[in-house]
Amino acid sequence: MYLRSLTLREFAGVSQLTLDRFEDGLNVVVGDNEAGKSTVLTALRAAFFQKHRSSGEATRALVPYGRQVRPEIEIAFSLGGTEYELRKAFLQKPEAELSWPGGQLQGDAVEERLAELLRFTHSGARKPKEGDFVGTFGLLWVDQGRSTEGLDLGAGRDAVTASLEGEVSQVLGGERGRALLAAARARQEQFFTETLRAKAGSPLREAEERLERSREELSQRRAALAEYRGKLQRLSDRRSVLRSYEKDDALAQAASALARAEADQRQLGDLRRDCSEAERELKHALSLRDHAGERLRRREALLAALAKATGQAQEEQARLAEHRVAVDRERRHVAELEGTLALAREALKTAEGEADAARLADERARLGDQIARLDAQVAEGRRLATQLEAASHSSDGRVPTRRDLGELEETERACREAEIRLSAASPTVTFAPDNADAAVLIDGVPLTSHEARVVSAPTSFQIPGFGRVTIEPGGGSAALADDAARSRQRLESRLSALGLASVEAVRRALRDAEERATETKRLRELLAARLPSGLEAADAELRALRAAQERLPEAPDLSTAAVDLDAVRAVAQTARERMAQVEGVLDAARRDLRSAETDLVGREAGAAHRRDEAERLTREADESEAARTMAALREDLAATELERAAREAVLDARRRALDAGDPETVERTVAAKRRARDEIERTLNALRGEIASLEGEMRVQGASALDEDIARLEDEIEAAERLRSRLALEAEASRLLHQTLLQAQREAHESWLAPIKAHVTPYLRLIHPDADIALDDATLELTGLRRRGVDEDFRRLSAGAREQVAVVTRLALADVIKKGGHPATVILDDALVNTDERRLERMHHVLRKAAEGLQVIILTCRERDFRDIGAPIFRL
Repeated sequence: MYLRSLTLREFAGVSQLTLDRFEDGLNVVVGDNEAGKSTVLTALRAAFFQKHRSSGEATRALVPYGRQVRPEIEIAFSLGGTEYELRKAFLQKPEAELSWPGGQLQGDAVEERLAELLRFTHSGARKPKEGDFVGTFGLLWVDQGRSTEGLDLGAGRDAVTASLEGEVSQVLGGERGRALLAAARARQEQFFTETLRAKAGSPLREAEERLERSREELSQRRAALAEYRGKLQRLSDRRSVLRSYEKDDALAQAASALARAEADQRQLGDLRRDCSEAERELKHALSLRDHAGERLRRREALLAALAKATGQAQEEQARLAEHRVAVDRERRHVAELEGTLALAREALKTAEGEADAARLADERARLGDQIARLDAQVAEGRRLATQLEAASHSSDGRVPTRRDLGELEETERACREAEIRLSAASPTVTFAPDNADAAVLIDGVPLTSHEARVVSAPTSFQIPGFGRVTIEPGGGSAALADDAARSRQRLESRLSALGLASVEAVRRALRDAEERATETKRLRELLAARLPSGLEAADAELRALRAAQERLPEAPDLSTAAVDLDAVRAVAQTARERMAQVEGVLDAARRDLRSAETDLVGREAGAAHRRDEAERLTREADESEAARTMAALREDLAATELERAAREAVLDARRRALDAGDPETVERTVAAKRRARDEIERTLNALRGEIASLEGEMRVQGASALDEDIARLEDEIEAAERLRSRLALEAEASRLLHQTLLQAQREAHESWLAPIKAHVTPYLRLIHPDADIALDDATLELTGLRRRGVDEDFRRLSAGAREQVAVVTRLALADVIKKGGHPATVILDDALVNTDERRLERMHHVLRKAAEGLQVIILTCRERDFRDIGAPIFRL
């Protein structure tokens, strides 16, 4: 099968695409990511294998996103020497048309004819898997990103197998051999899974399950019989125990013992109540004793507080008198300091007036000096600025640079060299007529002299009376003349751009410009030294100084013509310090006075409080003594202490009586007797209930029925064991037959795989010399690579090695399939993206070799990798 052309319209992400004139051998289709490269493979799959009337998810995916259009595909291909043209349209008005010389089909007949031509059967799956092809095309058409996953034979395994049988003949028994192996496998699968475990639902498993159920039921019946006999024994035992309890009248005896223990408990309760009453009376006596003692203590504390308050009031009054004298002394001292402060203020005012006048005169003189000095600097700056401006504007037009001069010199040198080369290669013509009046014309214009003339271009000279002489210089003179003219033109153009007539004029202009630049730099540096902040800033500073001088107030007349400002300031500072000293002393005195007055107020309040407190305590003591004398309080305390001692003696006697009755033993005895009675009652109820239950069960269940079931189950188990043994023998025979046939197949796998390896070896030798592939003889999938005597698992190879081995094996299988008469066009979508540059060059040799007998189409986004492969390149 050979693809000739492909046209897409409104298909997936492609609005219009045409690829035509595919060659029979190698072809490369290049496109950037999302340019539609993988869409080409999708379109081929849809055209050949997807029914035009389908409307499932796979078909809807062919429509461009967000648009309602009809995807269309047109393909021209050759198969079996016949040229076909296929056209399909999907979803909206679906169509299918297949035409060839001498025939044409439309509609569903196209799908049937394609299946017949390409030897596949349409899948019945409603939602095909991603990358799922039919027939051999999962092997031959490789989706992007799947080149490293192995061969993915799928449904193409049958085609490969049929093609291999055509080469190895009947080494595996041919069709009969496959039928025998399939029958043995089918027989084995009746009994075993793929891992040779007993299969669920097989006759052997069912026989084993029936035997297991019978054995389990027999075990249950035997357990039920043993349980029945155990219940009879337990019923006899429970009746015997119940009779012994009833004979001894155990429940009545336990109740009598409990009653005696509870009577002892009640007696102890009376003793506890007596003790509690004695404890309450003792607590009351203690409370009375404590109350009497508290009253006596409070009276004693009141008298002590009265004595202390009276003494404190007298002491506070004496301290108050002393403090009043001290406050009067502080007041007199503050008044004296206030007078001294007034005198110091007058002296300071006089000294500050004199200092202000002296400072104003000094400031006026200082401003005058600054103004004069700055005025001179500004005048000098203006003169320098005028010179700088004159120097900056002394040059009109563009000033050439060193770079301009260098380029001009280089152009001039090139021009001279071109003229020298032209002069060396061009002939020189000299006219020397005998007659001085004779004229030589060039282009109708007479020459003005008869000196030597260099001819660098075809030139015609006309000599009157003789005719025309044409000189055509050789040796490339015309090209040299053009070169010289271009060099001269470039030189003149550069000079014109600078506005100067010659290179020497440019040199002079450059020297003048550099001298002006040096002078300008000197003037700028001098101006910056004279006026660092600039002329405008100096003018502004001068105006500010004059304004400040004008704002100064008129200085008052001083007593002398010249005043020592420092002396005046020293006098003012001395007066200021004297006043500050007086103010500090006065502030301290005032603070002391305020503190003393505050303290005096506090002491007066404290003395009043002490006096009031002593008077209050005196009144309180008199009232308390009048209510009950001190002697009476002492008598009350003695009486309550006697009552407490009597109550304590009664409590001790009752506690001794309670301890003698051993209350802990009585309580423990009552609890034990109650538990014993309850346990006997519970035991009797449980025995009677269990006996009744066992009697009921014995009446319902009989031993004879269980014996009959056991005998029946034993017979069934014996028959089931015989059936299981027969089926086990049959299952083992089927397994042995299938394994023997598989072993025979394995022994012949070298002959079976020999054609594939024969086709792979030439390709594999180009990328991995001294290597051989390993294939699964049953599935034909790649399992590994053997290099230098070492077996390597295919899955553990690098991604680049896996895709290289998979590609060469696909190409070899394509050769096998093609020999078997199946369509064998190979399409690789970015199948070598992990291959390094060195092995990629070798893979080019592989692809070129495969293309000698196959059509190979490479879809790639890396044109650089395949531009040297020597195949036509189609760009999307």
